[in-house]
Amino acid sequence: MIKSKEKTTFRYEEISAHLSSAIEEGTIPFGSRLPSLRIMSQRYNCAVSVVMQAYELLERQGLVNAIEKSGYFASNPRTSPLPEPQKEKYYLKSEEATPLSILGRIVEAGNDETIVPLGAGKPHESNLPIKSLKQNFIRILKEESHWISDYCDEGGHRELRKEIAAIMLKRGVSVSSREILITNGCTEALSLGIQSCSSPGDVIVTESPVFLGIIQILNQLKRRVIPIPTSTTDGMDLIQLESVLAREEVKAVIMTAIYQNPLGFLMKEKNRKKVINLAEKYGVTVIEDDVYNQCSFDHKEERPIKSFDREGDVIYCSSFSKTISPGMRCGWLIGGKNHESCRRLKMGLTLGGNPAVQQAVAEYLKSSRYSQNILQLQKATARQASELKQILISEFPKGTAITKPEGGFYFWVELPGNTDTLQLFEDAIKCGISTVPGQAFTTGKRYSNCLRISFASPITDETRKGVIKLG
Repeated sequence: MIKSKEKTTFRYEEISAHLSSAIEEGTIPFGSRLPSLRIMSQRYNCAVSVVMQAYELLERQGLVNAIEKSGYFASNPRTSPLPEPQKEKYYLKSEEATPLSILGRIVEAGNDETIVPLGAGKPHESNLPIKSLKQNFIRILKEESHWISDYCDEGGHRELRKEIAAIMLKRGVSVSSREILITNGCTEALSLGIQSCSSPGDVIVTESPVFLGIIQILNQLKRRVIPIPTSTTDGMDLIQLESVLAREEVKAVIMTAIYQNPLGFLMKEKNRKKVINLAEKYGVTVIEDDVYNQCSFDHKEERPIKSFDREGDVIYCSSFSKTISPGMRCGWLIGGKNHESCRRLKMGLTLGGNPAVQQAVAEYLKSSRYSQNILQLQKATARQASELKQILISEFPKGTAITKPEGGFYFWVELPGNTDTLQLFEDAIKCGISTVPGQAFTTGKRYSNCLRISFASPITDETRKGVIKLG
């Protein structure tokens, strides 16, 4: 690497810069295949892994598309990139958590395998360890059938909690297995967290736009909501948040710091620390939804807000639905000060959960296949995001704005003029395409010209045709 007082430049960044210039100048034509990793490593006199890093950086920059079993291809740099959507401004007041009336149809469409899955909120099965989990289940049924006839420990499978504690340590959170509750997915964890620190009629602060499942939970629990404008790059507006905390009796703040659904942002670490400072200053509970932590494009795990928690003010919620299996409904909660309250609430719902499922997951987490699968998932979603973004840039109308996520599964798209994405949803369904209209992510009538588009599935010819029809 090259060192200077101003910056340290790594070899892969040097190679990436050379190739970037060649693509932008047309020396490497749009659509042409880049030389193989081995050829480039010989040309630049470096390791193959260094060239791989350079190609992956170009892919994240939108200058290269990786096509499985075919190689890396130059994207079109002359296609104008879509701008970022603007953060919406509105008066901050509490309101009822009213979910969109067609929410059930949106979820149903996202799960329909006959529909182009631009609205899907789950990873494609080709990026999930289905075979490994199946083998684990077969072995458990044959050799450890007591997991079918027994109850779990009240907090969940002991070995699974130990494995999760090890995962959390890598994220900067040191907890014992006793401080972890296994839940029926992240949705149940969020529900338990909300109930543990608030009552019907209490005020909860959320992001805006916010994960549509949170709106459903708050509606069912009869909580009121103050939505805080949220940036596509920096997350919740913390100045606005403090303003609300100073004047309102807020019981909890629900937020995602890492690859939020639907915006895909990564909150700056300094802002994650500020959230903790605000929680301590105003005596409010933070409920953190961290389900996308391992879905980064650069293969890094980020430190969640919980990792900076000094007083137990954060209720941490996560699951394996985005990385191992959405159908197994295996999540967890770390309750901090609210652990005992969460535990009692959980015992009133389900006694420990499904032991056979939890045993299968625990065995998988112990294997080397787990880290290999995460890497496969990360590479696939980064590639899919790059491919889909090129199609969106090419096919969507002038004036469209789109986010630049660093992880997760989604683009947040803002369409020009008075485009009605609820009507677009209806029209798209008739054409065999699923989308999620922006109004699904708000408690009011906001984001009517926005929609969430998913890159969680491979980009096929049907995907391309679907985007062209939408555009």
